[in-house]
Amino acid sequence: MLERTCCATETCFDCQFWREKTTWAANGDTVPSRLPGAPDDRVARAGGWHYVIRPMDRATPPQYLGFGGRLFTFQFTDGSTVTSNNVMCQGEIPTHWRDRLTDNAVIVPVEPRPTTIPFGPTEGLAPENAR
Repeated sequence: MLERTCCATETCFDCQFWREKTTWAANGDTVPSRLPGAPDDRVARAGGWHYVIRPMDRATPPQYLGFGGRLFTFQFTDGSTVTSNNVMCQGEIPTHWRDRLTDNAVIVPVEPRPTTIPFGPTEGLAPENAR
């Protein structure tokens, strides 16, 4: 399937949306925070997708955070790492914008949690070893 090249003048909604993201990239991959005095939000582009990383938020109920409060860690090409539970996704970057919005990070896989939570120091041990 051929990728739509959008409008010739780049004045449609989609082009304006992605042009704004190129402005964020030119501003050091940051977006001004919505909260006065808070640090700017960080922008990540990973695997052809565009994300805004807001600061870690332990006060807001998870249903009001990006991705339901799921924890993300981004490793940036400059070597820095950012972890947050409030990540917003702007969507997959259209092919014809990827030369202007190249990946600047990878998403670090989350370590799997144990399937059981031990109740005490002897749980799971054979009875002869539990004493």
